Amino acid sequence: MTTGSKTDDSTRARRGRKPAEEADRKDRVIQTRVPRDLETTLKDAAERERVSVSHLIRHVLEDTFNLVDNIVADSASLVGNVTRDAKRLAASARGERANGAAPRVPAAQGGDEAATLLETVDAWQDVIINRADHCVQCGVALKRGQRAFRGLSSVPGAPAVWLCGDCISTL
Repeated sequence: MTTGSKTDDSTRARRGRKPAEEADRKDRVIQTRVPRDLETTLKDAAERERVSVSHLIRHVLEDTFNLVDNIVADSASLVGNVTRDAKRLAASARGERANGAAPRVPAAQGGDEAATLLETVDAWQDVIINRADHCVQCGVALKRGQRAFRGLSSVPGAPAVWLCGDCISTL
């Protein structure tokens, strides 16, 4: 658009050329001054990578911003995990479960170790055994590769409790 002798920048032709469409234009140029030793380092690194200094700087900046974004995103989940673990540790030190309830303490029933161990179990997980063990109730050998049930417990330091398929069905 021409107004008197002034020309609007968006319609001004450069050296007689029509300006390129916005989508066809190159990336923006940003210039900066750097110390001589940094210039040498950048040129050496660009030569090693077989790219121009401009491309090297662009890649370094993109990688840096991606790294920072990932660290910030991961830190939120890390803080959540640390907080949850700290609460569990504090509850354990107080002799409580993480939810504030007092732990179930196994009661010895006539010296029956199996019954005592079974009382520590909160839930059972169906798994494939990797290391040989035995069923705490009937004593049958549990071999590697065999299906068995692992007792899950919230009691700190509780030993592993295993049940075979026959014993789990009698619970």
